[in-house]
Amino acid sequence: MTSMFALWASTLLAFGGAVTEVTITPMQSETSVLITVDGDVEFRDFTMEGPHRLVVDLMDSRHALPRAEFASVNRGGIRSVRSSQYSEGVVRVVFVLDQRLGYTVMPDERGLRIVLQNPTGDFQAWSSGSGGATAFDQSPAVSTALRAPEPVARQQSQARRMSITWVDTPINQVLLAFASYSGVSIVPGSNVTGNVTADINDQPWDVALNTILSGQGLVASEDEYGIIRVDNITDLNSREAIEPIETRPHRISFGTAAEVQGALAPLLTERGQVTVSPATNTLIVSDIRRVQDAVAALLADLDIETPQVSISAKIIFVNRTDLDEFGVTYELKDSQGNQFNQLSGGFADTDGDGTVEPIDQGTAVVALGGNSIAALGNATARVAAPTVQFLTSLVVGRHQLIGFIDALQAVNLSDIEATPQVTVLDNQQAELVVGELTPIRTIDAGAGGGAGGGFPVAQVEQQQTGIILRATPHVTADGYILLEVEAERSAAELAPSDAGFIFRNQRVTTRVLVADGETTVISGLTQSERTEARSGIPILQDLPLIGRLFRVQRAQQIQQDLIILVTPNIVRGNN
Repeated sequence: MTSMFALWASTLLAFGGAVTEVTITPMQSETSVLITVDGDVEFRDFTMEGPHRLVVDLMDSRHALPRAEFASVNRGGIRSVRSSQYSEGVVRVVFVLDQRLGYTVMPDERGLRIVLQNPTGDFQAWSSGSGGATAFDQSPAVSTALRAPEPVARQQSQARRMSITWVDTPINQVLLAFASYSGVSIVPGSNVTGNVTADINDQPWDVALNTILSGQGLVASEDEYGIIRVDNITDLNSREAIEPIETRPHRISFGTAAEVQGALAPLLTERGQVTVSPATNTLIVSDIRRVQDAVAALLADLDIETPQVSISAKIIFVNRTDLDEFGVTYELKDSQGNQFNQLSGGFADTDGDGTVEPIDQGTAVVALGGNSIAALGNATARVAAPTVQFLTSLVVGRHQLIGFIDALQAVNLSDIEATPQVTVLDNQQAELVVGELTPIRTIDAGAGGGAGGGFPVAQVEQQQTGIILRATPHVTADGYILLEVEAERSAAELAPSDAGFIFRNQRVTTRVLVADGETTVISGLTQSERTEARSGIPILQDLPLIGRLFRVQRAQQIQQDLIILVTPNIVRGNN
C-alpha cells in the first residue's frame, strides 16, 4: 500500500521546486539579482526589445511569489519585475530594463543569480517578500507614532518611508516637518494657507507630500537647484504666464520627428510651440521649463529602439484535372448516291459516266433521284485529341458503314509555390509585390457624342497580378506577435469569348496572434468541381449493356487546393 508520505512527496516532485522570492541588491558597479528556488533548477534566458527586457525561464518549477507583477522597482537599471506560471513546470520571470544591459546568469546554492551592469549607481536593496518603514522624531505641534513595518509588494518610490499623524496642523508647519525629515529645501508661496489633518502610515515621504498637497489644492515644483516650491494652482498658472520661454532641440533617434510631433501637443502651454527640422530629424520645442522637462521625459519613453520582425509566407496552389472521354461515331455511305463525308472521305460517281471518283472529307454528295440512303451517328460529338482510336468498316453491296471508337484519359497537375519574405519595423506595414501589370482595353461606343454619333473611344487600364504580401506586426510584452496579414495570388487568363481576360484570385485577410518563430496556417481551401456530359443516338444510347456503343460521354473533375502559411521572427540584437 502506498503511504501518504509517498503520495505527498510525489505531488511535490510533479509540481517541481517553488520560486519563492526575487531579491535585488547593489554589488560595486553591478546589480545582483537572486531568484530563490527550492531545489535544483535548470534555466534558459534571452533578451527582448521594445522595451528592453531580460526573460528567464525556470524549468521544473512552480510559481510561489506573492504577486505576479512588481511595478516601479526602479533599482540598478531594473524598472519592474513580472512573473507567471508560463506553462506546466515552467516559471517565467521578466525584468523590464531602463536600457540594454550586459548580464551573466549562474546557478546559486539558493537558486539562480543574475549579475547585470548597473547604470544608475548605488541604490537600496529590494525584495519581493519584504519592505522597510521609517518614522521620524516628534517635533512641536506634531505627534508621531512608530509603526511596525509591513510587507510591501510594490515599491512606489526610493525615498525614505515615514509614519506620522497630523491633527488640524497648519500647512506651513507640515512643510517644515517634511523639509526637516527629507533634508530638502521646501519654500511655500505667500498664498499657501490652511490646516492639515492626515494619518501617514509607512509611505515614502515624497509620495506623502504630494498626496497632502493635492488634497489642499496645492502643487509642488522643483527647480534646477533642488529647491521645492509649493504654490496653489492659481498662483502657479499666473507665474507660468510670465515665465521666460526656453527653446531646446530634441534629437529623435528611432523614428521620425514628424511622427512624434503630435504626441507633444497636449504638454504645451498656450505660448508653447513645436517645430520639426527634417534635415536633422529634430524637434524644436519652445515653452517654459516645466514643459521642457515633461517633453524630455516623454521622449525618453517614446524614442526607443523598435524591434524588427522578419515575416516569411508560403503560398501553395495545386490544380489537378482528371478527364475521361469515350465515344462511338458512325457514318453510312452509299457509293451510288448520298454521302455526308463528315467523318471520312468517300467515293461516288458524281458525273454519271460510270466511273467512281474520290470525294474529299466534308464534301457532301446529294443524289435527288433513285433509291439511296446515308446516315450519321454522333458525328458532331467526337472526342477531341483522343489518345486511342479504332476504325471499323463494313461493306454491304453498294453501302459502306464506317465506325470510329475514340477514347481519352488525361490527368493534368500543376503545383505552384511562392515564398515571399520581408523584414519590417514593429507597428509598420510592409508590402511585397512580385508580379506584372496586365493591360485591359475598354471601348466606349458612345464616347464620340454629337447628333450623328462618334467614333468609339478605347481606354487601357492596368490590373496588378502576381504574388502580393502585406503585413503589419505588433510585438507584445510577452514576446508574441500580433500579425495583421493580407496575402494574395492572382493570375490573368484569356477568356473563352471576346470579353478579354479572366482574373483568378486567391486572397486572405486575417489577424492572428503567433509566437516568435511559429508557423501558422492562416488559410486553407479545397475546391472540387465535377462535370459530366453525354450525347448520343436517341433511344439506342439508353439501351442496357450496348447503350455505350451509341453515345459519346465526357467526365471531368477539377480539384484545386490552396494553402497559405506565415512565419514571423523577431530580429533580435546582440546582448
